Amino acid sequence: MKTTLKNNTVLMLGWEYPPRMVGGLAIATYGLVEALRHHLHVILILPFKDKMTPVLENVTVYGLNQIEEDFPQEDFQILKTKIKGVRNISYYPQLVQQGFSSEQGMGNTQDKNSTYSLYDAFQSDEVYGFSLWEKLDAYVEIVKILGKHIDFDVIHCHDWLTYRTGIELKNTFDTPLVVHVHALETDRVGPSVQNEIYELEKSAIIHADVVMPVSQFTKKQIVRYYVNYPDNIVPIHNAVVKEKVVRWKHKIPQKLVTFLGRITAQKGPGYLLDTIKKVVSSNTEVRFVIAGNGDLFESLINSAAYQQLSRYIIFTGFLERDDVNALLSTSDIYFMPSVSEPFGLTALEAAHFQVPCVLTKQSGASEVLTAALTADYWDTDLFAKHILLLLKDEKKCKEIIKQSNKDLKNISWHNSADKIVFEYARVISRSKE
Repeated sequence: MKTTLKNNTVLMLGWEYPPRMVGGLAIATYGLVEALRHHLHVILILPFKDKMTPVLENVTVYGLNQIEEDFPQEDFQILKTKIKGVRNISYYPQLVQQGFSSEQGMGNTQDKNSTYSLYDAFQSDEVYGFSLWEKLDAYVEIVKILGKHIDFDVIHCHDWLTYRTGIELKNTFDTPLVVHVHALETDRVGPSVQNEIYELEKSAIIHADVVMPVSQFTKKQIVRYYVNYPDNIVPIHNAVVKEKVVRWKHKIPQKLVTFLGRITAQKGPGYLLDTIKKVVSSNTEVRFVIAGNGDLFESLINSAAYQQLSRYIIFTGFLERDDVNALLSTSDIYFMPSVSEPFGLTALEAAHFQVPCVLTKQSGASEVLTAALTADYWDTDLFAKHILLLLKDEKKCKEIIKQSNKDLKNISWHNSADKIVFEYARVISRSKE
């Protein structure tokens, strides 16, 4: 279908973006923006922008920390007006990363008599910070004002942080809304969750003209836990940016099995330790690298020590992107035992670095990496069996790597962008009927 966008412009609402990255959201947002810019003009609104924010042709990035540089002063003065009251997030374990934790302020209640302006909310360069709800409230109000000065054909929201803003813009400007689902609260907390984030996700899915989950797995989760009609749900798989891969041999005598991700209940840390215990009971010539941080980080270290597994595990904490690449380039096996993984971009990154993968069946990555060895998240016997096989069978490792290389050729951000632009044109045409 030929694109029928009047202004040939998408207004994209994002939260994480390079170089400020906590998880895969920043990588996925950048990958899609870079690919979509070849089709149309992308206007991306972020909480924060500085000289390190990537500059791309046909992409305009607005950071809410410096909007006075781009928009009329009268609007800016309105945004500076002091108001009372703020909804401060009480505790959100998935965001305990990059040097902030509950002990540092997540959970503090702000003084009810304090005042702040909408503009003040973005004068810190933290991706999330201690008053996330304050930022989300400010994001909605600021972007509604900015929308008056921007011509756009479609609104594209990335994850729950921007959903309320997307709904407001759709209602205000009568513009089609695309909701991109990178993760669900039912993944992060569990299927029985009924909190404010869940309700926000559900509302966005209902209001959206098209919902774009990152996998068929996530589409099934949406139909099961949010809405029971799948007609406007179009999965868009994530991809990786192809770069030169240089493999190198680590100096550790044992082989390395790498886990990379947030240390939260969603990622299955208990199943991770159970698998490690079963592997080392048969083969002690292995070391597991656990790279990442999160609310269960300390308890995972303590559990490993209690089970006398510490000698087999290397805990790295949170790693910056260059260190992640270095780790993957020297890993022998990649292991992802998540309880619920909407996609699992790190698995694609590992495959790109020529690392055979052992993945949970409850993931989107297992849909595209057809040769990866898989098991249900709870089946630690099978996980251990897979890892033990790869530790001793070089031929099997090479077979998986060869097939994964073929799989990676079939997925790209540009292929995903083609599908997205098709959906833009479809919902815009339908809105004019």
